[in-house]
Amino acid sequence: MINRQRMFQSVAWAWAAGWVLVSMCYVVADVSSLPNRGLAAIYGLGFAGWTIGAAGTISYVRHRFGADVYVIALSVAGWGVGALVAVVLLSVGFQGLIVGAALGGAIGGGLTLPMRSPSSSATIVRASVRRAFNWGVSFLVFQFLAFYIGYFLLLMAAAPLASIVGWGWAKAAVWALPAGVGGFLAARLASRSLHFTERGAA
Repeated sequence: MINRQRMFQSVAWAWAAGWVLVSMCYVVADVSSLPNRGLAAIYGLGFAGWTIGAAGTISYVRHRFGADVYVIALSVAGWGVGALVAVVLLSVGFQGLIVGAALGGAIGGGLTLPMRSPSSSATIVRASVRRAFNWGVSFLVFQFLAFYIGYFLLLMAAAPLASIVGWGWAKAAVWALPAGVGGFLAARLASRSLHFTERGAA
């Protein structure tokens, strides 16, 4: 039971780390301005962050449910498309950050199924729609909160912190903290459907 709980927690920690990496796009590429600076940073950090989160989620499903190659392939495809959508939208301003996170979470989460092998089409569709809603709404709400809390901290705390550690580190810190907390809570809430399925199957 303890190992299962740790495995479940690892999904949230993976997304916490992933969102921290994505938040560095705010610092390096200045995604809140148009045109953005540094598309290479957006795509590099963006895909790295989403890859970490997706890998943690897929690993949990594979180990906990013994998912076969078809379930894993479906999940990989979902998170791959979701990451592409989210990262591309990073380049269109702060609205893209929030909408992209919601769409990416909905696509990836909707195709991550807590089962050993695909069952009937109707069961897969029902499960996908429910999980897409859970992941999409959770990522939308917490990305919105993380961004605006980070923006508030940038206005209120970056200058005093910069006098100690410099502007680069100060900006990284004020964006990374809410992003990490937001990613953890978003994944924790969204992945509860996997946990409930696990409990029901136990």
